[in-house]
Amino acid sequence: MLFEYALHNDSNTIVHVDSVPNGKRCNCVCKHCGDTLIARNNGKIVAHHFSHTTKEESRDCRMTQLHIAMQLHFSSLSEITLPANEITIDKTDIVISDLTTEVKKSVLEYRIGPYLADVYLATDTGDVAIEVCVTHKCDEDKERYYIDQQIDSIEYYFPLAKGNSISEWISLVRNNLVEYKWIYHSELEIKKIEYFKQIEEEKRNKKAERRNRALSSLRKAISSKKIHLPNIHKEMEYIYAGQSYKERLLIYSKRNITCDKVLLCYESSDYAVIEGYSNNRVISIIYSFTEEIFTLNYQDDRSIVCRHYSNESNASKWTWIKHPSLSAKFNKIKLQFISDCKHVYHKRVRSVYLKGEVTKLASEYLDNRQCYFNRDYQKWKRWMINKELFIPSQNKKNPSFPDILKKREYRMLWPFQALDIIVLSHLAEMVDAYPVSQKIYYHDLFIELAGKYDLSEQYRYLSKEFKDLNTSITTFDSLVDEDRIIQDALSTLDSLIAEDRMIQDALTPFAKMGIISVSKNHLIRKGSLILALVI
Repeated sequence: MLFEYALHNDSNTIVHVDSVPNGKRCNCVCKHCGDTLIARNNGKIVAHHFSHTTKEESRDCRMTQLHIAMQLHFSSLSEITLPANEITIDKTDIVISDLTTEVKKSVLEYRIGPYLADVYLATDTGDVAIEVCVTHKCDEDKERYYIDQQIDSIEYYFPLAKGNSISEWISLVRNNLVEYKWIYHSELEIKKIEYFKQIEEEKRNKKAERRNRALSSLRKAISSKKIHLPNIHKEMEYIYAGQSYKERLLIYSKRNITCDKVLLCYESSDYAVIEGYSNNRVISIIYSFTEEIFTLNYQDDRSIVCRHYSNESNASKWTWIKHPSLSAKFNKIKLQFISDCKHVYHKRVRSVYLKGEVTKLASEYLDNRQCYFNRDYQKWKRWMINKELFIPSQNKKNPSFPDILKKREYRMLWPFQALDIIVLSHLAEMVDAYPVSQKIYYHDLFIELAGKYDLSEQYRYLSKEFKDLNTSITTFDSLVDEDRIIQDALSTLDSLIAEDRMIQDALTPFAKMGIISVSKNHLIRKGSLILALVI
């Protein structure tokens, strides 16, 4: 940064390099370090500037130079664009746009109480103090004084580390591209006051509206002799086998009860109270006109309910202040919750076991395919010959597997403990026994197929377990969600253990060829499945 300003020895004022004689005749010193300066203002290549004679130009010297330059810039303005200002209150933006105004008078280092403002401007729209920050921000006491005295004031930031020249900083500040902060802004304060007045007016109107609604509800209760009693919930946590279960239990369901009489006993600007009398019981209902829940202390054992409003809307809410003991009912519900927690826990354990077993058995079925082939191939060959689907010849004595059944694995047939091709052939024969276009239910096909083969004992046991696990018995919300997660996990096993899905999945090749159309629980035959097996 080139030095353009210096302190003149004779006048003790800040002068620009172009306003003094060249060389040492300038009679100037550095304002920061006091070193004698040389004015270099005759050149045409290098910008005019001052140079130190005996000392180096330090960082502090450059800071002082920039500070002086920006003070002089602001004090020389004939007009200034006061920057925008804004604040957010309760998610509402209050904005003051920038404003260009004429400067009528400017003063450098103007005294305001115990402090000196860097520049003080008198403008058409009011006076404003300008603070120039190069390294040290305006101290808190000075800011507090400006705020307390309601003095419009702005602090502009010109960090030396940016490396800008004085002319570059001046260009930036003219275009309001310099960082700044309003210390005090009277116009914004006026807007804030207007905003708070508006909020207070809205609160008064809201309270009046709520009061009218509350009193209308109160009068209805008195005339009908009916009072409203809200739900009673209780939080509960039960830990079983290291698993935490939490539930918000409904102990008492909301209801309207009819009283022998209902009387108004108190009314103020904030709430009113009625009392309902029923079979030697007294129930006090507090009608609050605000969000506040009022708690009244009675010496007797009466129940107390407060009708109040939510913060977000004008919707009314009902809250118990005091209610009869419900420990017996709570304990009964708690015991059921504990029982259901244990059931859900063991259900999850059983589902993990079931998934592992079914997956293992289906894999073993595939691994043992050669054994089933050795045992069942000749049976299948005879079936193919009997159905005239294969005719042995000198060149081909044994049938190869039909193309339609070659392209996938049939894990879902593991319960039948037989070669997949012969099971599928018998299944195709069963489907063909039904008329075309008639609904054929998967369950019926499974029963018929199971009658032809000995289902594995493991399948019988696991199938029953699967059906049991797919039955939900709990009504507690937290447990219903966990139970649903368990059932969703079990649904991934459907094609390996659920009767309908096993049959539907096994017949997929025929559906892809358009020989059958499939639905959720049944299929419809369009052509012959057996003919698709011709070799």
